[in-house]
Amino acid sequence: HGLTVRETEVGEYDKIITLVTMEQGLLSIMGKGVKSLKSKNMATCQPFCYSTFTLRRSGKYYYIVESELSQCFYGLRTDLDKMALAAYLCDICADSSVEGAADPALLRLTLNALYALSEKDLDLRLLKGAFEFKCACETGFQPQLEGCGMCGCSDTDMMYLDIMNGRILCRSCRDQARQEAVTAAPDSDGTAQYYMFLTSGVLSAMRFVASAPVNRFLSFSLEEDDVHLFAKACEKYLLHHIEHSFSTLSFYKSLLL
Repeated sequence: HGLTVRETEVGEYDKIITLVTMEQGLLSIMGKGVKSLKSKNMATCQPFCYSTFTLRRSGKYYYIVESELSQCFYGLRTDLDKMALAAYLCDICADSSVEGAADPALLRLTLNALYALSEKDLDLRLLKGAFEFKCACETGFQPQLEGCGMCGCSDTDMMYLDIMNGRILCRSCRDQARQEAVTAAPDSDGTAQYYMFLTSGVLSAMRFVASAPVNRFLSFSLEEDDVHLFAKACEKYLLHHIEHSFSTLSFYKSLLL
């Protein structure tokens, strides 16, 4: 059972397809002839399609014996913004997956996000941010959000996300952490520190996303004033911890200009 997250064209009729599978994690397969309109496997090898494959191994690749389409998320294909965002979400899923190591929760998270993106009228900023933050949590980067990571206080009106260290800090502890960092490395340019102020609404949303099951992680709302902050914080947090960005994210943002 696999989601097609990437494709590379090979010759006139073939593709190398990257799947994220329930059973084996990341998997590359050769789609012989799948670009042909006559191919019975053409539909299952399209981006964003979730399908069941029967495969055989030969040399370095798996080859498709037969396949059956389960979900194509058709609504993504009628809206360029949604398609671009779906490509970014699939890139995150692929980047967070490991060959030979199944991660059903990550795949279910991605499938739920693609379904919501395709079939529901949701704010794309909230969907994107929630997916980014939930993905960070599911892949081992969940921050400590219960109270200040230094003093333990829970004053939700004055909290900052310490992106580098995966915790929240109250204002006084943030100032203390800044001073300690400067004292420890007086010649530092400050890039080892990144604090983002969180409103109580944004912090509550992050706590919800972190703890919610993958089939409910989008079941929240935010005031308009908090949406931009939530989206920015979630993106910054994920990209810092996976240590790179994506060309699909740059393309998605270019559509919003």
